[in-house]
Amino acid sequence: MWNKILDASIFWSFDLSGYLRHEKDFDETYHFPKGSQALITGGTSGIGLAATLEMLKQGVHVTITGRSAVKGEALLKSHSNLKFKKMDMAHWRDIDSFVHEVEPLDYLVLNAGGMPDKFSTNDFGVESQFASQLFGHYILAHKLLHAGKLKNGARIVWVTSGGMYLKALDVTTIFKNDKYDKVDTYANVKRAQVTMLPFFKKEFPNQTVTAMHPGWAATPGVDEAIPGFAKTMEGRLRTPLQGADTILWLLSTNKDIESGELYFDRKKVSPHYFWFTKKSEKQSLVLEKLLKDSLSGV
Repeated sequence: MWNKILDASIFWSFDLSGYLRHEKDFDETYHFPKGSQALITGGTSGIGLAATLEMLKQGVHVTITGRSAVKGEALLKSHSNLKFKKMDMAHWRDIDSFVHEVEPLDYLVLNAGGMPDKFSTNDFGVESQFASQLFGHYILAHKLLHAGKLKNGARIVWVTSGGMYLKALDVTTIFKNDKYDKVDTYANVKRAQVTMLPFFKKEFPNQTVTAMHPGWAATPGVDEAIPGFAKTMEGRLRTPLQGADTILWLLSTNKDIESGELYFDRKKVSPHYFWFTKKSEKQSLVLEKLLKDSLSGV
C-alpha cells in the first residue's frame, strides 16, 4: 500500500528514490547475444549513450546516430563494434541512404530528442520536435522494415517522457504554433508517441513495439533544456544508466512483453494519470493520416 501511495505521488516514483525502490523487484540481468545488431538514435549522450555502452559491453554491434560529429567520432575511437552516423532525424531525405547502410536489426531504439528554444520547421513544414522525434522516427522504422532491415521478432522501443502525463494530444501545433513553448511542445510530442502505439503495433505486426519513459534522469539534455529543473532536483535524479534500464530490459528480457504498450521501471503502466489527457479518437486518426502521408516524397 505504501508503495502504491509513493508511486501515485509521481515525485517519489520518477525520482532516484523511486528507481531504488522499484529496483528491489527486478529479477533479471541484461543478456544480449553476441553479434546481434542494434540501432540507437541519439546515442551520443545521456540515456542513449548509456544504453549503447551497456550493449557494447555484451558484444552487440551498435550503430548510433547523433547531430554532433565531434561526440560520435570520439566514441568511435574508444569503442569497437560501434558505428556512427551524423544525422538530424528532422531531415527526412537523409533517411533513405542511411537505411541502406544498416545491417538487419535485432533492436531499434528511437531515442533522439531535443528542445529547440524557438519554433522552426523542417523542409516539409513540420515543427522540428515533431519532425524529428515522431515523424522522423516513424519514417526511419517504416523504411527499415520495407528494406528488409528489421528482422522478424525485432524489438522496437520508443523512448518517451513522463512529461506527457501532463499533456493532452494537440495536433493543431504540428505545422504552426504562435505560442510555442519548448517544454510544452516536447510533452506534446511524447504524448503523440504514446498515443500512436496501437497504430505502430499494427504497422509492425512481426516486431514488438513498445514505449518506455525513464523517469527523471540527469542528462546533458536536461541540464541544457531545463536547467532550473535540473538544479532543483540535484541529488534526486536518476543516473543515465538507471534511466536506460527499462530500454535494456525491454530489448533483452525473456518475459512476454506486450506490443503496443507503455512501460516504466520494467512494468506495464497506464499512459494516463489524469482524465484530461485521454486522447480523442479524432485527434488520433488525424495524426495517423499525417504519419502515413509523411512517407510520400521521402
